[in-house]
Amino acid sequence: MEERDWSSLPSDVLAVILERLRWSSHPSFALTCRHWRSAVSPFYPAWITPLLLSTAHVGVTNIRYYSPYYHKNFEVGGEEGDHALSRARGAKICCAAGRHLALDSPSAVLDVELVTGNINKVPHIYRGNFDFVIYDDRAYRIFGIDAVLPLKIGYANWNSDDGVWEDWTLMELGINGPRLLPSPVTNPVIHCGLIYLLNDQGGLVMYDPCKHDEGFEILDNPTSFGFKHYNSYLVESDQHELMAVLLGRRGTLNHVIKLNEKKMEWEKVESLQGRTLFTGTLTSMVKKTKFKWMEDRVFLPVFYKWPDTIHADLISRDDELAFVPKKSSSFDTGNPNVVNHNNGACCEKCVDVWSYKLGQQEEPRENWGAERVDYGDPKS
Repeated sequence: MEERDWSSLPSDVLAVILERLRWSSHPSFALTCRHWRSAVSPFYPAWITPLLLSTAHVGVTNIRYYSPYYHKNFEVGGEEGDHALSRARGAKICCAAGRHLALDSPSAVLDVELVTGNINKVPHIYRGNFDFVIYDDRAYRIFGIDAVLPLKIGYANWNSDDGVWEDWTLMELGINGPRLLPSPVTNPVIHCGLIYLLNDQGGLVMYDPCKHDEGFEILDNPTSFGFKHYNSYLVESDQHELMAVLLGRRGTLNHVIKLNEKKMEWEKVESLQGRTLFTGTLTSMVKKTKFKWMEDRVFLPVFYKWPDTIHADLISRDDELAFVPKKSSSFDTGNPNVVNHNNGACCEKCVDVWSYKLGQQEEPRENWGAERVDYGDPKS
């Protein structure tokens, strides 16, 4: 009989082996030999700088993510009815927290479990859409905010015993509540258990869930940013700082500032202390990065110049998340393993996201280098 070695294992056997390995083991598996590499299905670990952008098409709730590392968009959902999101037509993305996405449709607020695609509805009461919806994944509570003067807020709690959202608890309607014109491009932010809304000039309103009947309170300070700007985005950092990003026209970065909560004044930030700030979307965030090239940088998507889009499913395996391209989706098969785009480095010619090095006077960069990913630490 012809002698065979490990490199000659049948493809169906290799597929069974791969199903029992963590995602982070697949790149090493693919480097064994060409035959083993051919058995590895393309996937993109979701922990590598995913940024939720917006719905992809008007009237169809395709959820779109962007990764600066891969320089690719990943769309989840679709019109084909193969995902629960196809039933959420016309819904508006409001916020994301953990593996939950909050949408607002004309008839209900929708809590979407991103991995399973399950949708749990919280029917509206009295009126149509909220102006803002924010999901608190620590308290399992959804808040709906009406910004039409005066400011009003309601909340709904998750009933874990029945697996449903309870009815809304709304404020008593009145005409004497606080009046503030919120910034139209930024979402409310949960900071230290309180909800903050930002206005265009830098003022804040605050809501304490423990004092629901009192509603929003307009803070005496800060009264303004103290810096010129065109757009502003509010964000809580991973170090529990309340921060704002001030942008000029055409996406130029003016300043990153944070709230000095002792003085209640905005102060300019000179360094992100090795962290990365993503903004310019409804999901601004500050997070620690293990990539040197991304440290102390602010990233802004260029919405008129999109990179390649991959239609994918968001799959969970052993608490690891990955975008797995659908069979009809095109992807790069020229590399040894598409999971390691350009051998772990983003192509310097293909980037359409502006980045700024904080603390340095420079024009926005559209080209940068990258580092090889350590797939053994997917939760970094």
